[in-house]
Amino acid sequence: MVFIKSETVSTYSHQFNRSISSKLASGKQKIAFIIPPLLLASMYFIFNHLAAKIEDQRIVWYVGLVSYWIIWGFIFPLFMIGAQGLKDLLKPQKLTWKIALLLSVPLLGAGGAKLVPGMGEYEKNTMLISILVISTAFGNGFFEELLWRGVYTRVFPNNIFLRMFWPAIWFGLWHYIPVSINNHEISGLVGMMIGPLMMGLYLSYMTHKTNTIWWAIVFHTIGGLIMVL
Repeated sequence: MVFIKSETVSTYSHQFNRSISSKLASGKQKIAFIIPPLLLASMYFIFNHLAAKIEDQRIVWYVGLVSYWIIWGFIFPLFMIGAQGLKDLLKPQKLTWKIALLLSVPLLGAGGAKLVPGMGEYEKNTMLISILVISTAFGNGFFEELLWRGVYTRVFPNNIFLRMFWPAIWFGLWHYIPVSINNHEISGLVGMMIGPLMMGLYLSYMTHKTNTIWWAIVFHTIGGLIMVL
């Protein structure tokens, strides 16, 4: 009869658990890397399919965004980092002067962008449309930060390119999708994508510095309200 010391069993068990965790992390890193183009392709199909079925393009725009929030802004982050991971990322922090300074820079940028002709011009000719437009600031602020900052901060904590630049690039490109149903002017589309790309980089930096997406959500939401009001 062979006796195995409990310490040895514990060591093997720990090594096995580490191996499984490492494989799971590696698998999720691969998923996070390849998912952005699939996200854009699927949402392009959804937006344009809805546009072919629904006459009012503003309703198409909003229904498409809601599907984007549910699928990619909630279900996907929940799968990638789990409920506890989301709770940890959403923990609010005390507002300090350093965080206030971090917040002020992009908010001033959003205010400046609002002054650019053609930017932030959302038609709100009925109460319903006004509510839909304003609510997008809250939906985008919350769900996009879970996706583009939350997931990539947790999955790639030690890789600055994949944590910051990779999601920011695709975050910028994503902004073409909702307007693809009624806007094909290259100059306007480029501007619409570059601004979010730069904002995405800054929000990734803010998330990394504060170890929470709480303040990124606050900025994104307020910045969105500035643009649509």
